[in-house]
Amino acid sequence: MQGINWAQFSLPTRIQFEADSMFKVGSYVKSFGSRVLLLNLKAENKNASELTILKNGLSKHSDGVILYDDLTSDPTSDQVDSVAYFAKKSHADIIVAYGSLDTFATAKFVSALVTNSVFAVDVLNSRAHIKNAPLPLVTIPVEPSLGEELCPSFTIRDSSDGAKKYFENELLFPVASFYDPKVCEHLTSDSAARLGGATLAYAIESQLSPKSNPISSALALRSIEMLRRNIPQLYKDAKNEKLVSTMLWASSMISISAVSSPVGVAFAIANALNAHSKVNFYDALSLILPHVMEYYLTAAPAQYINIARALGEDVKDISVIEAAIKAVEGVRRLFLEVNLPTRLAEFDVKKHELEDISRLAAGFPHLENAPRMLSRNELESILLAAF
Repeated sequence: MQGINWAQFSLPTRIQFEADSMFKVGSYVKSFGSRVLLLNLKAENKNASELTILKNGLSKHSDGVILYDDLTSDPTSDQVDSVAYFAKKSHADIIVAYGSLDTFATAKFVSALVTNSVFAVDVLNSRAHIKNAPLPLVTIPVEPSLGEELCPSFTIRDSSDGAKKYFENELLFPVASFYDPKVCEHLTSDSAARLGGATLAYAIESQLSPKSNPISSALALRSIEMLRRNIPQLYKDAKNEKLVSTMLWASSMISISAVSSPVGVAFAIANALNAHSKVNFYDALSLILPHVMEYYLTAAPAQYINIARALGEDVKDISVIEAAIKAVEGVRRLFLEVNLPTRLAEFDVKKHELEDISRLAAGFPHLENAPRMLSRNELESILLAAF
């Protein structure tokens, strides 16, 4: 997410947070369209019973609901074109996306392709442009989804070269996002830790962004504080509804923050690791975060003091640099407590591949969101430190 260029803070998406609310979504959706394309990738169908409730509720308030769940995971631009063709043929006039990162990326792209008569690969490579407003899109996260349910951007694999590419357009804001803790009842200790670590990475990078503003900073710091308290508890008791709700609240807060104060280097490196070596994106985020933070210790000292405080660290009577170091130590200690991976060597990544991974990371515009710009060699140094 690069941020909205024309406004310091902007969020046109309606946010609704309510338990047991899936059957109510249809009554809201009917104001935007009458023929619903319900999109869900198989890998992200983590609560089939709630999906059924959602589909039934949509059916009561529409002229038809078409469930598209043919895609598995990590969709390509060619597959997105196929979904868009299907949406056109079925005369869908609204898209409801039930899932997480890949489902939301697909849904946003499809919503734009349907109304603009362009091919996905041409949009990704700037040979075609989104000019017409996309179909209305409603997003429903089945787990903390790092703000992808709210932001007007996505990352998709380009069929022509296999690379993951980022696209952003202000027209892509969803019209609404519905958060229902009951939809997240499938979380396990491991998945809760992984999602919590990744969400914390987004919160910290949003706080460090030079585009940070008073609203985004307040939300990011509060989210960091909530995650610090909640992740270890949820790791021990993943079915605790109150803890799941707290995690979802923290995620929604960082979603709002990251729209205008977007993520940076950790996001770019995590995407490069996922694209090149198929390292889980969430694992890559939490693994690389402390090393990115170390690299910026002197670039945003005031922000690090705030982060350290939010992490519960005592920063009284110590220097700014010592406080910044405590922020990094606090993150590492938290991640070790919930058994998150700490070294790239734990994955199927070879040291000689780091140069290629750093080259992929350098292609993401998110490097502009860091406290200072990094060269490709510096990105490789961060990867080496994490190895």
